Amino acid sequence: MEQIGYTLFRNTELPWLILICCAASALILILFRLMPERRPGKDRRIYHLKNTASSKQFRRLEKNDLLSITLITVIYAVISLWKLGSPVFPVTTWQPLADSDEHDVVFRLDEETAFDAVYAIYGEGDNNSNPDNYQIGFHNIMLYGSNDYTQWDEIGTLDNGSVYQYTILNGTWDYRYLWLRSVSRSDTVSEIGVRSADGTHFVKLSVYSDSGLDSKYPASLMIDEQEKLVLDPIYYDEGYFDEVYHPRNAWEIANGQRMYASVHPLLGTNVMALFIRLFGMSPFVWRLPGALAGILMIPVMYAILKLMFEKTSLCTAGCILLAGDFMHLTTSRIGTLEPFSILTILIMFYYMIRYYYTSFYDTPFKDTLKTLFVCGLWMGISIAVKWTACYSAVGLAILLFTNWFCRLKEYIAAGRLIQNPEKCSEEDLSEAERIRKLFPHHILMSIGLCFIFFIFIPAIIYCISYLPDKVWKDDVWSVSNVIRQAVYMYDYHTGLDATHPYQSSWYMWIVDARPIWYYSGTDGEGFYHTIACFSNPLLTWAGLAASLHIFYASFIKRDRDAWIPAVGIITALGPWVTLVSRCVFAYHYYPTSVFVIIALVYSFSVLMKEYPSARRWIFTFLVLYTVIFIAFLPATAGFGTSGEYIKLLEWFPSWYFG
Repeated sequence: MEQIGYTLFRNTELPWLILICCAASALILILFRLMPERRPGKDRRIYHLKNTASSKQFRRLEKNDLLSITLITVIYAVISLWKLGSPVFPVTTWQPLADSDEHDVVFRLDEETAFDAVYAIYGEGDNNSNPDNYQIGFHNIMLYGSNDYTQWDEIGTLDNGSVYQYTILNGTWDYRYLWLRSVSRSDTVSEIGVRSADGTHFVKLSVYSDSGLDSKYPASLMIDEQEKLVLDPIYYDEGYFDEVYHPRNAWEIANGQRMYASVHPLLGTNVMALFIRLFGMSPFVWRLPGALAGILMIPVMYAILKLMFEKTSLCTAGCILLAGDFMHLTTSRIGTLEPFSILTILIMFYYMIRYYYTSFYDTPFKDTLKTLFVCGLWMGISIAVKWTACYSAVGLAILLFTNWFCRLKEYIAAGRLIQNPEKCSEEDLSEAERIRKLFPHHILMSIGLCFIFFIFIPAIIYCISYLPDKVWKDDVWSVSNVIRQAVYMYDYHTGLDATHPYQSSWYMWIVDARPIWYYSGTDGEGFYHTIACFSNPLLTWAGLAASLHIFYASFIKRDRDAWIPAVGIITALGPWVTLVSRCVFAYHYYPTSVFVIIALVYSFSVLMKEYPSARRWIFTFLVLYTVIFIAFLPATAGFGTSGEYIKLLEWFPSWYFG
């Protein structure tokens, strides 16, 4: 299928993608145009005071909703998990003796001696065995070749490189012996291989001499997983971009190691570590939890939209926007913290939105407190994943205070009504007296408990999230150590003075001006693989108009539905506009983009209400949106393609995909 696709379309994945595109288009047609709609029910009111807002009656998911969620989630899951990563990877790691500054290993080429490349890959060693050094990396490891074991010629040096990535030395050699000399106690080598002169296989190696033969980590660990080496490695076979950080930290946690470095909270990394502990260390495993988080975001987004808009077609449209967003897919397929962060941000907003639509005058007070408790719980989890959740936590506070302000206005209105009983009915007067009685108790209890729900509980979650981790040299968990680690991370991020060729600013994000390029490589069959992170351009361009629309609707028209995405966008994007001055990238727009999707759905709902013919234009927009998503998969997911095809996707001079 790959060869057919490349021959016909210069794209290895296109036949499969055409099938997926057809299925997605059929899904949109069925769910958006043909599925019958139920009219939303009227809000439940149990009192009749002027300018009061009763709790919204939330509708349960129906069969149409479940069908929509299932189809979109399954189609997205297939794409997200497609060629996610290799399930095999070299993991056993050699390291030199802790009490020696030099370590020598000689390998013998047993069956053939001609070779044209030396492959080496390193992971992390046993940091616990040598507390004075971190066991990770190549540090000027010298390689020599000889045929008589007397005269040695220099082949090259293994230096720098990146963890979990191949380092390849190319040349033309013919030697019986390969000598590796390490002069750093921090060196590690997970696997070393020698490619045959014809480039078709790895030459068989054996250990001829090892100065650390009787050590815990003998040289045989460098050649015991030859079958896991790949002749032409691509993203599928090795780490890329920030995978030099997070999978390494996860491996350290999974193996009880002292941690090399950590500049983010570690709850998300602990989830990754759990998968590594259960299923082993490989690109597929360290990317799988993030991919699953990305898949779970779709039903969570649907649940949020169901709270707000109720209509199946609008909820479906929003989930299509999320599933078809480039950044959502790309960021979910790499082993970083963003998928966990965005998923937990969406969940905490789901519960605050439920509370936002609820009045404690007509809803059991205990139920409102339960909602706030769960919201605070998820807020704590989200902050323990990544600090960017703190920005969105401000959005939670704004929605919370908005609800309380509405209750205060009703309390004041009830007081005025009681002072003028002749202007109202007995029913209104009775309701006013009930409000005046309930408000002081409910608001004081809510405020007091919110200190527990949104400060005390998140602080506990944040602190205990470090329990499995050896972040400190003394390996002692304590609240003071957690605080010191937080200060260290804050100083690191605020003091970071670096530049990057693909850095961008917030005003570039909102128009998709500058993608960040993660990876490029060519496989053994000549197919080109590249990965860039940016948004679906239709999302940013239409989303910019929708954002202006919801700002107008919320600030001028005082629309309570528009206020939700407005708060989400302001609090997610605002800090990057006003507070953060360091080097930032397109993926920092990810938390904002999910609220831009909600803003777009709000605009869809207004258009459909005011202009019935808008339905077909929205349908056309979603079809085009999906087609663009499919067309860009080779640039966002790394699927094999041709260089010519990639160049066609570089629509603007600032878009570069290799």
